[in-house]
Amino acid sequence: MPQSTRFGRSVAAMSAVGVLSLMSCSPDSPLELSTRPLPDCGAAKGSYESFGAAFFQNYCIRCHSVTLESDLERLDAPQGIDFNTLQMAREFSRRIRLRAGELGDMPPQILLGPRPTEAERLQLVDWIDCGMLSDDELSGG
Repeated sequence: MPQSTRFGRSVAAMSAVGVLSLMSCSPDSPLELSTRPLPDCGAAKGSYESFGAAFFQNYCIRCHSVTLESDLERLDAPQGIDFNTLQMAREFSRRIRLRAGELGDMPPQILLGPRPTEAERLQLVDWIDCGMLSDDELSGG
C-alpha cells in the first residue's frame, strides 16, 4: 500500500476518534438555570437516602466507585473521584452539579445505560444547592 494511502487512513481514523471523544464530552442538553429562581430549601427536595443515593447508584457508580480499580473498569473516570457515600459525593458537589446537573454531560453520551431525566437533573441541582442533606440532617438529628 502506498505511503500516502496509509497516511490518509491514519488521519481518517484519528479524526473519527476525535469526533467520538468530543461527542462523549459535549453537553447533552444544558439546563437553563440563569432565570430559574433559587430553590425553596424548606420544601421537600429529598435527602441522600430518598434521592441522592439512588441517583448516584443509577447514573454514577458504574464509573465512580471505590470498588473499581483499573482505568478500564472505571471507563477512564479519574481515580479518587468516587460517589459511594454522601461524604465522598460532597467532596465533588460543585463538579457533580455542573457536569451531571447543569451541563448534562455525565454520564457521557457514549456510554450505554440509563441517563438522568431533566427533572432528575433539576432535583440534583436543587438538592446540592440546599446542602446535600441526609435524613438525619433534615430532621435536625
